[in-house]
Amino acid sequence: MKVFYSDATILSGDSLSDVIDLGEEYNPGIYQILAIQMPPGWTTARLSFSVSADGETFVPLYWNGEPYEIDAGAGAGASRGVSVEPSAFVGWPYVKILSGKHGTPINQAGERSLKVMIGGV
Repeated sequence: MKVFYSDATILSGDSLSDVIDLGEEYNPGIYQILAIQMPPGWTTARLSFSVSADGETFVPLYWNGEPYEIDAGAGAGASRGVSVEPSAFVGWPYVKILSGKHGTPINQAGERSLKVMIGGV
């Protein structure tokens, strides 16, 4: 399995990261997000995801009929590794990470850089 790393940055006072490109640099459908290393100082919030087929129009990611969310840990979410379900990202070439839930985002108190592990065959 090949493994790559990409940083996803959420600016201070914001809740949505910049784009993680699984399309041009990687081959969509072959590479998925495997895990996320949470940054120090993370303002307590769940992780949700927005996805896009074209890199411009983003929609909430649903998996098995439910919004896909990860509990990053209450307070202890800072400086921890969080595994994700790779199959939730199959076929999506562009992903953004949301601090909080869709409809109830939580702004980060400082700039946060999440290290995203991307893998595939």
